[in-house]
Amino acid sequence: MSSLKSKTVNAIKWSYFSMFTSLSLQLFFAAILSRLLTKEQFGIWATASLLQRFGQFIADLGIGQAIVQKSSLSQDDIRAGLTSSMALGLVATALAWLAAPFAAEFFKNPDVAPVFRGYACVYVLYGANTLSASLLRRALRFKPLVTAELSSYILGHGLLGLGAAYLGYGAQSLVISAVAQGLIQLVILYSATRHTLRPIFRVSAYQGLYTFGMRATVINFLEFISASLDTFLIAKFYSKAALGTYSRTFSTLAMPATNFAMSLSRVLAPSFSAVQDEPERLRRAYLSGLRAMALVIFSAAGCIIIDAPEIVKVMLGPQYLDSITLMQTFALFIPFAVLTNLSAVLAEATARLNVKIAIQAVYFVALATAFWTTYRLGGQVEQIAIVLVAASMVRSVAYAFVARQIIGGSGREIALSYGLGGLYFVGSALLTAAVVFTLRAINVPLPLLFVTELLLGAAVLAGVVLLGPPSELQQMARTSLQQLRGRLAGTPG
Repeated sequence: MSSLKSKTVNAIKWSYFSMFTSLSLQLFFAAILSRLLTKEQFGIWATASLLQRFGQFIADLGIGQAIVQKSSLSQDDIRAGLTSSMALGLVATALAWLAAPFAAEFFKNPDVAPVFRGYACVYVLYGANTLSASLLRRALRFKPLVTAELSSYILGHGLLGLGAAYLGYGAQSLVISAVAQGLIQLVILYSATRHTLRPIFRVSAYQGLYTFGMRATVINFLEFISASLDTFLIAKFYSKAALGTYSRTFSTLAMPATNFAMSLSRVLAPSFSAVQDEPERLRRAYLSGLRAMALVIFSAAGCIIIDAPEIVKVMLGPQYLDSITLMQTFALFIPFAVLTNLSAVLAEATARLNVKIAIQAVYFVALATAFWTTYRLGGQVEQIAIVLVAASMVRSVAYAFVARQIIGGSGREIALSYGLGGLYFVGSALLTAAVVFTLRAINVPLPLLFVTELLLGAAVLAGVVLLGPPSELQQMARTSLQQLRGRLAGTPG
């Protein structure tokens, strides 16, 4: 096995260990948080979080991506990355603090201002963590990243964030969670890299990073505003309760799906970059990743479509029973968003940034037009969600065409991956329905039914990975099982 492939496989193992562990924690923590905060408080948080993510672009400007993607990295690049990230973090914090009252007035929600100002403190921490995290990603050293993520999530969110919510801090408890997670990650990530802390103020040191970083930031900004259009529209024209329902339902599915996509793409981005001048290796890596992700994520979506009522009842609680249809709609959105992410990573790793800018600009305009039309016609949040799903399908096809141009060929393999994903979606939905509908008919208690659905979903996904079409993920899973059997066989009885 080549050195790069060995590092990539090891990184993927760590990344997916993080994903599955985080998913288990998220299921547990989200169920608790949904019972500690009201819909209105989640609406306040969603608005402030929207503004907070906007500030992260100012605090980054693509520096982290440039550190990962740059073919050769000098000490001046590292010093410039640190200086830039810290300075931008301070600027973003100051701007957010000043803009908070105006944001509250625009959204006609005075409770947004203090929450937004609390989130402003995260910008400095985000800037401080950018360089360490990027250096670790570049080197495919994912063990420290995983340690930082899980430790900060368990202590920062599970202990301090949920503790603050229990004590009655409302939406501010999520600010406490974010700040605590940033501080914990800062300590762990810097301990793993021990990079230089010396600033640099020579203009030429920044040119290499910003040549790539500024274009990456334009893309990220377009992706951000496109992804935030629905939240912005609902925050402006609908009630806080409607926003809370929409955002909470979406995040219940989006967090695990986003973690799934990030777990693979953050490994594949540096791997794609490393073989960008070797067309055949790049082609094999992309197609293998696409097939594995398509089969797994479409199968998971098929299970969620059927399990949505129990997911809402257990994860969100009785106050969210009106969001079951929303949950099912978002389940259709997730596969296309995840597969789009992989093709976008391929374009970024091969420096095809202009085409990403073009796609995202068109997507933004089309989505904004569709959302506004839906609102003007009297559509509710359920119709907004349907528009989002339709737009995500079209965008995914556009990125698939870009991927075909990069890797060459007829595109048949890409279409086959999407087609197989669709078949597995139907198959997993039918299998889940056969079991779940039967259990519902005999009135199995909710806790037992939910646990059964989780076990069935895990079995379906394990079967897809181990018994489905060949892929790198299948090879890694089988190798891991063989290693586990060997260790168990060698354990003294």
